[in-house]
Amino acid sequence: MNIALELKHITKHFDTTQILRGVDLSIRQGERHALIGPNGAGKSTLFDLIAGRTQPTSGRIALNGVDVTGMRAHRLGRKGLARSFQNTSVFTGLTVRDNVRCAVLGSRVATWKDRWFRSSVIDAEAHRVLAAISLLDRSDALATSLSYAELRALDLGLALAAGASVLLLDEPTAGMNRAEAARALALIRETTQGKTLLIVEHDMEAVFALADRISVLVQGRIIATGTPAEIAAHPVVRAAYLGATP
Repeated sequence: MNIALELKHITKHFDTTQILRGVDLSIRQGERHALIGPNGAGKSTLFDLIAGRTQPTSGRIALNGVDVTGMRAHRLGRKGLARSFQNTSVFTGLTVRDNVRCAVLGSRVATWKDRWFRSSVIDAEAHRVLAAISLLDRSDALATSLSYAELRALDLGLALAAGASVLLLDEPTAGMNRAEAARALALIRETTQGKTLLIVEHDMEAVFALADRISVLVQGRIIATGTPAEIAAHPVVRAAYLGATP
């Protein structure tokens, strides 16, 4: 099976503090892969490295077989990787539609000819994304007027509008009640069919409901990777993360 995202021997130091200690991770194309671990394990640092916000101290990152180690976020976006943030990154002063149009304009979906001569192509793609995330009836509303759950849906829409094949989702259900989280998970499943997902999420119910495979990061190292059932039964994982006695 083809590998969409591969990390080899990734380390990260901040001065004398070692955050990541040789992380190896392979995510298959079309897989929904969750990254879990206790606070301070290095999950956010690892996400930032993959997304091009910071650089590894050593190691290699490959996206669809291409070495992208050290590549900046805007270049990664053009190569098919998009990220949604725990704190939404929408333009609150723009309408919902214009937020999505901006994402389409910056994507590989829109060619330079589309940008200059065919705004209808941009509008059609924005309409498709808004329909997919169930915000079509809120198209003309300012983003600042959206509820929290709607903002998270819009943030997902911006990642989808970028035309990426690999999506990094940072705690997509954070701050939601059970009903909102269930709707968010259903939306992610429906809108990301065929795409590769790497998800950081603290809600174990959401993780086990969504992920095909799970990797557990503890003290900067991956200590286990497996299906939800395998991870739930893993004695070292239960001791390190789920609080059970090995």
